[in-house]
Amino acid sequence: MAEPSPTAMPTLRQLLARAHLRLILFAVLMAGLTLTVTGVTVIRGYAARNLTLIAQTVAYTVEPALLFEDVDAARRGIATVAASESVRSVELHDRDGRLIAAWNRPDRGMAGNLSRIVDALFWPSPVRVPVHHGPVVVAEVQVFGDAGGLGRYILSGVATALACLGLTIVATQLLARRLQRDVTGPLAHIAQVAHAVRTDRQFDRRVPVAGIHEVDQFARDFNALLDELDEWHTGILNENRILERQATRDPLTGLGNRAMFERELAATMAQADAGDTSFAVIYVDVNRFKQVNDSHGHDAGDVMLIVIAARLRIALRPGDMAFRLGGDEFALILAAGATRSEADQMSAQIGTSMTQPIMLPSGVSIRSSLSIGSALYPQDSVDPRALLRHADAAMYAAKARSDGRN
Repeated sequence: MAEPSPTAMPTLRQLLARAHLRLILFAVLMAGLTLTVTGVTVIRGYAARNLTLIAQTVAYTVEPALLFEDVDAARRGIATVAASESVRSVELHDRDGRLIAAWNRPDRGMAGNLSRIVDALFWPSPVRVPVHHGPVVVAEVQVFGDAGGLGRYILSGVATALACLGLTIVATQLLARRLQRDVTGPLAHIAQVAHAVRTDRQFDRRVPVAGIHEVDQFARDFNALLDELDEWHTGILNENRILERQATRDPLTGLGNRAMFERELAATMAQADAGDTSFAVIYVDVNRFKQVNDSHGHDAGDVMLIVIAARLRIALRPGDMAFRLGGDEFALILAAGATRSEADQMSAQIGTSMTQPIMLPSGVSIRSSLSIGSALYPQDSVDPRALLRHADAAMYAAKARSDGRN
């Protein structure tokens, strides 16, 4: 199952902002709905009592006109009283239900049609008040309510609710920014530090305090974990350096071993090829080393090798390298650019350094000599094995000459 893309997943800020927006919208809608319903109910009650009073006033007004059977006077009386905005129409009926006079609010076009629909919802039946002449009922006044006031109240309520919603959205955005600064900001910083540690191995990075208890506790635990990781990483690096040294260094002399010699030889050949230049390989063998080892012991042989290695280091120039290949065999790589003349000079310098006596652990002082042979790349060979054979052959030729002199 494929994992969702990180870019498609919502952020913590978005989740918190959505939750707060929904909560605030729900609260505003519930409050607006409650206030609107309550307001409409209360206003309708006041409007009903008002219509009753208007109907009673109309009944008092038209009673004289009915006694004198003056319909025009009755109409004028109804129109005078029914001018209130809460009245849509007034009808005056006799005892038999016949219409005597009526008054209707002027039609308001499309708004009037909508008003009639709203009126029918809020005032499905008229307010009825009888017209008395003494104890006798002579007519009935029917007043139909106009819900225009209620409609305006509802519209104002909707407008207020919309304004509140707009303020809610603005407040939610401000709250989201504050959440980003106070909550998601520190969490994002922790994520950045974790990413830097994972990708760039920046174990020295730490997370600052954020001022929020839970986030600070998380940051402290995270920093403690980074301390452990840093300690572990440092230990691993030290162990790797030790293992690398053990794998590439001769433990007795501290010089590079044969594995390191072969690696550096290949690297120097590549460097010389890239620069179209030369370099030299020098082979060194200790003369009569076995005799010293047999006569004075292995400790004396070890001291002799250590002293020879130290003198080889002294002879090296910047960029040159020395190695112990094993036993009493050493090798040098002269840096790229070395010439045959420089190789001969280095060989002579190394031979001269051996004129100084070597003090053995037993207190005996001996002098040692070296057999030295060199080869120049690429003049003598471009093949590494052939190049080493050439240096080895030159070294054994020097050893043969030394044995002949002795």
